Amino acid sequence: MKLPLLFNPRSGPGGKDPDSLMRGLPPEVRERIEPAPFGPPWDFAPATAQAQAAGGPLFVWGGDGTIHHAGRALAAAGCPVPLAAVPGGSGNGLVRGLRTPLSPAGALQNLLLGREVRIDLPRIDGVPFLNVCGTGFEGAIAAAFEQGSGRGLGGYVRETLRLWRRYESLGLIWEANLPEPEAPATARERLQAAWRGPVPGLPETAWSLAFANLPQWGSGVWCAPGADPTDGVLQWVRLHRPGLLDLFTQAPALAREGGRTRLREEGRLLRATVCLDRAEAWHLDGEPAPPRDRAELTLEPRAFRMQVTQACPWR
Repeated sequence: MKLPLLFNPRSGPGGKDPDSLMRGLPPEVRERIEPAPFGPPWDFAPATAQAQAAGGPLFVWGGDGTIHHAGRALAAAGCPVPLAAVPGGSGNGLVRGLRTPLSPAGALQNLLLGREVRIDLPRIDGVPFLNVCGTGFEGAIAAAFEQGSGRGLGGYVRETLRLWRRYESLGLIWEANLPEPEAPATARERLQAAWRGPVPGLPETAWSLAFANLPQWGSGVWCAPGADPTDGVLQWVRLHRPGLLDLFTQAPALAREGGRTRLREEGRLLRATVCLDRAEAWHLDGEPAPPRDRAELTLEPRAFRMQVTQACPWR
């Protein structure tokens, strides 16, 4: 029995051509993989059963939204098989964060030779997500992008510029459990702590607010460089509204893993309830979520099975 490769023909800026993908794979890989078109209403049960019977992960070739739905389905089923995410979307935030090759053929081959890692499973009001959820400016962008035309980075840039000036910051009230601060144990860790500076407190306002399990939003933009999906801790990230000069002097640092910018603040939490001063749109792994003025964030340590490549930094 072959391992199913689910793909959403509509996701990503250029669609999907499984025949072209399969032609580019070595024969021994083609013998193990069976492409299967997929989409709403997102019934993953038959493919999950096939993957389990074939003794391998469930391969899903698509964007962050398609992978998000696969993660939710596997979590609801008790994670009977690992999820193997093959990049095929606009931003590919999850796979970039896991250091998976961005070539679908390269990702498939490396994932087949890869390993399983148990990652944390965060939830917002009980609904799981794998990479990042957020509200404020980024929630408004996700909602506008879903309703707009066109996909890819260009669409995000257009919506970002349209909403950049008009979006107003949120007021925040928190009830949160925070992890105990860890004292640096080595000279290198002390230098890293000094470089990062003091840990910020939970913000009282936010222009854009994210909760990250992995370090990237997508499209090469680093949301939470300090995020570790295996540490049992969720990163909160506040992004300040950039001024016109900041777009040239500060924003480019968001595209570098080690980039420092005063536009971004991040900290750690175990769980939290955050209340907003108005109901606003949210997103879960880039998928638009209904507006809400209160959200409960929880985390199940190492509760989700993920297939990763040998380049993934976590074990």
